[in-house]
Amino acid sequence: MHDLMEKKGGKLETMRDLEASFQFPSKAFRKIHVAGTNGKGSVSTKIASALTQLGYKTGLYTSPHIQTFHERIQIDGQMISHEDASFFLTKILEISKEATFFDIITLLAFLYFQNKKVDFAVIETGLGGTLDATNVILPELSVITSISYDHMHILGNSLDEIAENKAGIIKQNTGVVLGYRAALGPVLRKAFEEKAPLYILPPKSDWIEENTEIAKKVISLLFPMAKPLDYTILPPCRFEIFESDGVTYIFDIAHNQDGLEKVFERVARFYPDQKIFVIFGTCKDKCIDFAIPFLKKKAEEIFPFDVENPRIMRRSDLAIILDSNWKNLDLFTELARKENAIILVTGSAYIMAEAKELLNKHQMV
Repeated sequence: MHDLMEKKGGKLETMRDLEASFQFPSKAFRKIHVAGTNGKGSVSTKIASALTQLGYKTGLYTSPHIQTFHERIQIDGQMISHEDASFFLTKILEISKEATFFDIITLLAFLYFQNKKVDFAVIETGLGGTLDATNVILPELSVITSISYDHMHILGNSLDEIAENKAGIIKQNTGVVLGYRAALGPVLRKAFEEKAPLYILPPKSDWIEENTEIAKKVISLLFPMAKPLDYTILPPCRFEIFESDGVTYIFDIAHNQDGLEKVFERVARFYPDQKIFVIFGTCKDKCIDFAIPFLKKKAEEIFPFDVENPRIMRRSDLAIILDSNWKNLDLFTELARKENAIILVTGSAYIMAEAKELLNKHQMV
């Protein structure tokens, strides 16, 4: 597993050396570290929002972005400016030779947060935990939202292997907040070895409620007397709903087994009497052994979608796998309107911006 991670650029030595070159900017602020197969972006956003509401200047580092790279690095809900990003990237690239893209962007976030004198930063892992570039930090709390199958070609083919990797963010004597689906053997063993206090959340039927409870627990541990806060915020394309001209569109970046099951359960709960039409696009390197038969079973109609991104599977190839003959998006949406169907746009984060733009031409509001 470690060999695979290193081939993907997951070597912490490079990141440690890179941060050392700038006198360890991540030490300048308090940190919350968030990992997990699903939910980590939502939980990170909710925690950051809560800290801002409490009056703390709060950085947020997440990935991937939906529309613009600047979404990845924010302070109090405001994205990093083009000028600030260019300034710090220039400095990093002057000394960086072996660093990966994710190393560079992670250091950019640290330098920006240091420069702007944030009080807290909520740092989301990019992939896994043990060898993720963000794992150079020493946080106040670690969070693992959930563990399920994803990135198996890198993280391992069993839940235990995936859990072992994500447990790598657990630090000695540092509290760990776990969603109930993250309370697996390797995580519990790692916490015991590191003498890290564990806080395991009970199961919830709704994944948005589950993520909210995780964020609330983090804040309650940091600030036991905190005032009531608003945790309703979500990042883009997490069950994001648009209504237009008789059609309901839901954007959600569910792409793995757990994510797809959860989003379909939620659609069925909120729209029990409506069919589900799906617009779906995926990365070439994603395991779709579950997604394809699941979508064929659950969706009334499926429109294969792609964008001009080398990582995304071509629509023609996806159409064959999905047994879909749909080629005209206008006709697809018109049929959904006639049949009073929900249109769920799901799959890779990289398809969302263009899908929104195209569907906006259908006068979405």
